[in-house]
Amino acid sequence: MIIIRISLNLPDPVTFDASRPPDSAPDLDLGACEHMTVCDLAGVERFLVWAVRWSASTHDDSAFADLCLRDSFERAGIAGCLPAFRRYVALAHGDPAPCPPVARLGCWRINRVEATSLHAVACLQSDRFGDAWHALSAVCSRMEAARAMLALGEVADELSRLQARVRPWDAAQAR
Repeated sequence: MIIIRISLNLPDPVTFDASRPPDSAPDLDLGACEHMTVCDLAGVERFLVWAVRWSASTHDDSAFADLCLRDSFERAGIAGCLPAFRRYVALAHGDPAPCPPVARLGCWRINRVEATSLHAVACLQSDRFGDAWHALSAVCSRMEAARAMLALGEVADELSRLQARVRPWDAAQAR
């Protein structure tokens, strides 16, 4: 049994059981990412992939890039979770990478962080916290995975509020 305890300077630390229940979701097969394209995704999933790509890249005009991201989150009705989303990307991706817009936005393939993000949101929307943590711990340290899960949980909650569901990762379908 894996117990994760997180203290965020709150009176009571958050504790959850990160062990995998017998009926847990299948492991995220990141090898299937090479077969998955943006075209295979639903609208909310495409938005999340775009937002991760946008946030994980450096921009020539950072003020304009921030405005674009904020405007997109406002138009999607989830502006309240933008700070949490930015925290998540910083934890899961690290420092923004220099990447030209054509390479960043024109790529059809889904990368490891994008696939993990989609899988973790689907798990969080289904109250499968252990599965979400397990997926995120593949791209983050154990402590960062817990923080990333909390940040991504805010995004998942906002999407659920709008009834925008991310489909569970199905590696068999991706092939």
